[in-house]
Amino acid sequence: MKRETKKKLIIWGTIITLFLIYYCVMAVLAVNHTVNKFDAEYFVSLEQNEDDTINLCAIPGYVDMIRQKAFLSSQLKMAESDSIGLLINVRDSVIQLLIKGLPVRTVGIDEYDVSPFFHRANQEAIYSMLSAPMTITGMQATFRKDPVNVKIAPKDTTEAVTDAKPDTTDFEAVFFTLDTDKDIRFYFEQHEDTIGADRRARFFFDLRDRTRNTAATMKDIVRLRVPPYIPYIKIWIPKAEAKIIYRAIPREGMIVLTQ
Repeated sequence: MKRETKKKLIIWGTIITLFLIYYCVMAVLAVNHTVNKFDAEYFVSLEQNEDDTINLCAIPGYVDMIRQKAFLSSQLKMAESDSIGLLINVRDSVIQLLIKGLPVRTVGIDEYDVSPFFHRANQEAIYSMLSAPMTITGMQATFRKDPVNVKIAPKDTTEAVTDAKPDTTDFEAVFFTLDTDKDIRFYFEQHEDTIGADRRARFFFDLRDRTRNTAATMKDIVRLRVPPYIPYIKIWIPKAEAKIIYRAIPREGMIVLTQ
């Protein structure tokens, strides 16, 4: 290898390494910036006395009390709606579809991952936000939400039996995201891979999400500004249940979260 070519490779390798380090630092700063902004906005909304320096969250049992209060308050508000709502109880690893406050389907969470935002932010501020349901503002999935099956009426009962075909939609990969008005993003992924195409779908689903996030943050990073950060909760549940949940919830449905 020529000395000049080797020198160029070293320079470019150094530039790329420094940029990756810079990108990681900005990503960490983005989380801290979002947490600090979230906490500041909450405390500004409170009426506090200058002498009030008590950290209520340090009192044993206080966080559990406000968590339960926020959970019940959010459920009551969602029960006032006539549409199907989604309840996500991370602590108990349970998801429920609710109508007027009554569960119509319960699904166990196999695995989950919670954004560090929920642990770093002030817990009073977190449960103040969670005391009301979130509204879904956007959906993206690897399959259709409203499938359309076109069938031609058979001429007689014999033809009806002959034309009966199995439902091939069970082989669709099930991955989807839900964006909310509280700037919290939910990821739902099938826990198992039933066919080889599922692994490919998982890869491209993750790739599209990373590409979307990178495109949204790169402009700020290049301009030496802290990029935006969207807190998330990733949930893995059985494939069939994930498909049912996605197709059951309204496009502007509500989500009750406790964690």
